[in-house]
Amino acid sequence: MANSETGVAPAALRDAAIGRLEYSSPLGAYATTDSVRYLFLEKRGVGVVSARIVPGESVAAVSGTLPGLSWDEREMAQEFHIPFDRLPDARPLRPELGELAPAVVATGAGVTQVVVGPVHAGIIEPGRFTFSSGGETIVHLDFQIGYAYRGLERSFEGAEPLDLRRRVARICGGCSAARSLAYAMAIESISNAPVSEPVHCARQIIAELERIYNHVFDLSACCAAAGWGFGQTAGLGLKERALRICQAASGHRLLFDAIVPGGVGAGVLEDRKEVQTLLLMLQESVEEYAGALLDNSSLVSRWKGTGVLTNEAARALAAVGPAHRASGGSVDVRDAAPYGAYQWLPAIPAREEAGDVFARCRVKIAELRDSFRLIARAFSGLGEYQLELSTIVPPNSGDSVTVVEGPRGAETVAVTLSGGLVERVHFISASYRNWPSVAHATIANIIPDAPLVNKSFNLCYACADR
Repeated sequence: MANSETGVAPAALRDAAIGRLEYSSPLGAYATTDSVRYLFLEKRGVGVVSARIVPGESVAAVSGTLPGLSWDEREMAQEFHIPFDRLPDARPLRPELGELAPAVVATGAGVTQVVVGPVHAGIIEPGRFTFSSGGETIVHLDFQIGYAYRGLERSFEGAEPLDLRRRVARICGGCSAARSLAYAMAIESISNAPVSEPVHCARQIIAELERIYNHVFDLSACCAAAGWGFGQTAGLGLKERALRICQAASGHRLLFDAIVPGGVGAGVLEDRKEVQTLLLMLQESVEEYAGALLDNSSLVSRWKGTGVLTNEAARALAAVGPAHRASGGSVDVRDAAPYGAYQWLPAIPAREEAGDVFARCRVKIAELRDSFRLIARAFSGLGEYQLELSTIVPPNSGDSVTVVEGPRGAETVAVTLSGGLVERVHFISASYRNWPSVAHATIANIIPDAPLVNKSFNLCYACADR
């Protein structure tokens, strides 16, 4: 994946970054010890706008114009002490000395606050939701993470890039394959390592398997939040079957270590006939399940009009993935900047306009159908080719930014190597990108509908905390 970088003065950074929005989509931003970098998805790959930090000179904040990058700039200010000028929200993103910054709340006659978390009723990770409501109607939501922050990026510095692959795969269970693929592509780019077409086909199968088990789980969660227990349990059954197919395809239910720099992991797709047979059976069941959801007028009435994220809001909040495309967006990384087998086995992007729970579910149903199609075509391209173990010359020095389309959207990895070791690595997950959109989409809904809005995005905590 090709990268292009434009360096500007710190004071000119904001205008240069905003100018990119005319022809590209924002992916995020991050800091190094002496610079800040803003990343954009372009037709040929990733565009970078960067500025060197000059002592005594501030950096013009971008989040005043593009609120979706607020978390990125708050993170840079907290962890790298970047001196932003006119930063709209200057609170630390994560806890300092064990204390999280106060939540932003709405005030006024009749407005009350309801705090949910960080400990939740279910077995999920910690996050604090502070609702401001007038009666039951939500007028503002501030969602805060950081309770499980692990400082992984700093701990990865100084590691050998090939040794780091197992740790990268375990940053988060829900999007391991997508992140592993982006990391592998970054290392291969720096190493100029060739990857064969059959290996690209195998990687596409693994990536689409991850999309399948995530999407059926998301639909199940939306049934649960809408009060339809049968839809929940049926969806969970499908997820379990999908996870077992992942196990058969890769040796791990969550696809850990299935994609590695230079190729795929040992044992990947050894028994292809079994995987293909199980997938055909699952595809039939998923189609029946999707029909049952869309034919349930009571369920659909709960989904329609709930949790609306307008196209304007999705753009301002830099939403990615199904959340972006359900709000009238058109960007799917597999189509916008094709990589691997997607260059000759293209995905068909799904798109809706309404931006509500129903639209997000419809996008995921369409993507499920396309995932089965893509996997079938990738198996045809793979044929009987015997996948060899990964072989790659350890890279020495270089820089690369890569992005792939994970189940929740763009998964971005930026890697800088020096002297054969990792100097800086930064991960921007689709969940990190989309959490602000969840908070916005709950506004004007009633508090009991907040779980339904949340589950229609169904984001990870771990990869956002990293």
